[in-house]
This record gives sequence, C-alpha cells and structure tokens, in this order.
Amino acid sequence: MPTRRILAIAAAALPAAVLVACSAAPNPAPAAPAAPAAPAKDTAAACTAEVALNATIPPGANPDGPAPSAAEMQTWATTVAGPFATLRDNAPDSLQPSVAVLGGALDQAKQGQRIDVSDPKITAASNAVDGWVHDNCGFQSLDLTSTGGKLGPAPTALKPGPVSIKFSSTGDPSAFVLLLARVKDGQKAAAADVDAGRADFDTIAEVVGAAQPTGAGPAYGTATVTAGHYLLTSPLGTPPNFAGTASLDVIVG
Repeated sequence: MPTRRILAIAAAALPAAVLVACSAAPNPAPAAPAAPAAPAKDTAAACTAEVALNATIPPGANPDGPAPSAAEMQTWATTVAGPFATLRDNAPDSLQPSVAVLGGALDQAKQGQRIDVSDPKITAASNAVDGWVHDNCGFQSLDLTSTGGKLGPAPTALKPGPVSIKFSSTGDPSAFVLLLARVKDGQKAAAADVDAGRADFDTIAEVVGAAQPTGAGPAYGTATVTAGHYLLTSPLGTPPNFAGTASLDVIVG
C-alpha cells in the first residue's frame, strides 16, 4: 500500500488591517510558506513488507536449476512490487542504501533478467534489512548458534505469526545454513530422526525460512509460521560434502 504523504504547510496570515505611520512606509512582505514536512515512516508497515518479501523465492534462485523465462521473472517482479514499495517508503534512512540494492535486483527481474541471489551485494543488503527487522519489529525471535556442530538454544514452542531469525556459526564442523521447516501433515519424524538418518529432511518437511552466514557476523532471516511441528536444521560442513545435520524440534500452536 503506498505511503500516505502528510503535507504540513504553514502560511503566515496577513493582518486584517495595516497601520501605516506615513504614506511612504512600505508594506511588509508576506512570510514565505514553510517547506513540506517529510513523509511519516510506518515501521510496522516496513516490517510486514519485509516478511512478505522473504516469503517469495525468485524464479531461478537455484543456480543448478533451469534458467527461468523472461515472463516468469516479470511475473514474479509484479507480485513483489507492492511489498517492496512499502519497504522502500517506510524503511529508515540508514537502510536506504541496502533497499536500493534490492531495488536494483527487482529492476533486473522487471526486465526479465535472472537474479543472482548469491551476489554478495544482494546477500549483504538483504541481511542488513533482516537485521533491522530483528532489532526493531518486535517479532518473536529465534536466536541460535551452532558451536562446533551443536545447535541451540531454541524455544520449544512458538506462536503462529512472523518470526525473526538470527543465526551464528563458530567452531568445527561449521554450520552451512539454518533452515526452519514445517513437518508435513501426516509425517511423524522428529529432529533426532533427521540427524540419525532415519528420515529424509527434504521428504518430510517444507522449508519456510533460512539464515545463512556469509562471514564472521550473524545471519538474519524471517518467516511466518502456522500451527504445527517444525524443525530447525543445520547441515554441517561444506557442500556438497556435508558431515551430517544438527536439528531441534519446535512446536507452533
């Protein structure tokens, strides 16, 4: 939704009568109108918009997958144009350089061009926006660290709604990425089954959010969760030679 601009222009009122001391006295010049006020920022709108943007995946995000058509990219760009405009208009000034980078990627999609989601500039910009969300939006959060392959701490329960993710990895084996995934209806597997190889993560669960560290600092992400059983899973090591996974169970309800 476009931001409503509030214009506050104060004009000086001219007096109803002018007392003139002598006929040669000049009339006073009217005061210049004040400059328009800056548009108000709606932090809640920016927060909601970023969650909506993160819920979409651009066609061709998988570098090993087939290249998307120009029409597919343009259709996707149309679907995210509204949330992006809301984010752009309501993000604080400190985030505008990062938002501009994301806007450049969206412009590519509008022209039918594939987006390289692994581009360091794009990942850094997205992480900056998600970090701001984590610190300012008041969403329930998942703050986790993988320390030598051990994942935690994490709440055992969450409420339905937006979730902000913060994830760091230290030690060896390192965690490649943190995945938040909803266990599919009818599946009974738990985190221990995934780590022991008794259940195939890709088969039993659907990823709804992720945070992937690309340097020494933490990675951020967002997701929206509904009632159900979720897994927090981190593949350990470097692809394609993962050494296993570290997983935790989370119930949303």
